[in-house]
Amino acid sequence: MSKQNIFLVIFFAFLFSCSTQEDNLFAENVDPITNNNKNYSGLTDAYLTDIGTINIDVIANGNYPGQSKAAFRKDINAPNFGYCHPDVQYFPNGFNGYKYWMVFTPYFGTVGIEPDSKRYENPTIVVSNDGLNWRPPNGVQSPLQRTVSKAESFAENKQDPIQGFWSDVDWIYENGRFSLYYRGSMIKAKALKARGAKSTNNFKKLLTNSQRTIVRQTSTDGVSWSPLEVVYKSSYPYSPNNNHMISPSFVYTGKNYVSFEVENNISHNFPGNEASYVIRRTSDNGLDFSIFKKSKVVNFINKPWTDVNSSDAPWHIQATYVDGYYFLCIAAGDVRKYTADSLYLAVSKDGLNFKVFPKLLVKNNAYRSCIFPMITTNEVINFGAVIAYKTGVFKYREFQLSKQKLDDFLSN
Repeated sequence: MSKQNIFLVIFFAFLFSCSTQEDNLFAENVDPITNNNKNYSGLTDAYLTDIGTINIDVIANGNYPGQSKAAFRKDINAPNFGYCHPDVQYFPNGFNGYKYWMVFTPYFGTVGIEPDSKRYENPTIVVSNDGLNWRPPNGVQSPLQRTVSKAESFAENKQDPIQGFWSDVDWIYENGRFSLYYRGSMIKAKALKARGAKSTNNFKKLLTNSQRTIVRQTSTDGVSWSPLEVVYKSSYPYSPNNNHMISPSFVYTGKNYVSFEVENNISHNFPGNEASYVIRRTSDNGLDFSIFKKSKVVNFINKPWTDVNSSDAPWHIQATYVDGYYFLCIAAGDVRKYTADSLYLAVSKDGLNFKVFPKLLVKNNAYRSCIFPMITTNEVINFGAVIAYKTGVFKYREFQLSKQKLDDFLSN
């Protein structure tokens, strides 16, 4: 057999092996818990009422590295709103002079109507002491990660222009350290290597391009950040090939790290016909998470979004863990049209079976929002919330939940 024929045999054997792996790639299903038909009683008007509109004093920078064109610098102070994907850490006694620390990405509003809107969707850190007025902390680079250049990008399809981008920021603070996670889309592996840490982790995980890559940066002061490290990618064995890995969100339980993400049902690798599924992964170090076959499909005990529209499903999520309770803030809508509309809150004690609250946080025009614990006692959890609207506006809200009523809500 000639060398050429040997190569062809090896090549097609490789393709068959990859195809077989994809065919057998399924996350683990959770044994479902049935609905106990109990409601959470006692939700006050504060649960539904915004305190005020948030203003963020920052410039959205869509310049590629090495560029500084005025046309790609946009003021998104109110009323030029262009805010998206908030996540907040709250420090009752302050951290480096501020109680509220938020990461978000500029996108909608003034920015979102521009044809180059993806260029602005870069992780941006801001701080506040009242939850309403925000600015970058002194010394922090804004945005934290610059726009992906066209040379660093590759095409997702034949229709869209070549433009890689960042999105879907989320962070945790544990053991004196921020861990910031976000998603890179259509970014070449060699570009991620160039921007990232020169680590064994990155070397192993960046051998080939993947359409979407989840990355992490860490900081002990919120100002100086480590180079990015790759967490997982939209390719085998982490995900069905080219799935979207939407809005990954992370929590630390005191024992391990847990991530939740939305996967679009665009392949045969999912258990049913719902438009999307929420996948849960775990990790001991916050960097190496479960591969897809070792992850689990989250069970929703009730799915009130289907009462609005039978085809609705989770589109973006944000996870919180506090005092033994997992919470998911869920923006649901017509996933097949790549959008959300309504905002729900769900709770769980095991992080696998979630029950959704009977009252919506927002009925219309909502997008990926966040809740965060402020002060907890033996009886209650006091939350803050940044409610994000598809107009690019953020609003601030506070509410309280009773632990006893949460337990009653979940009990069989």
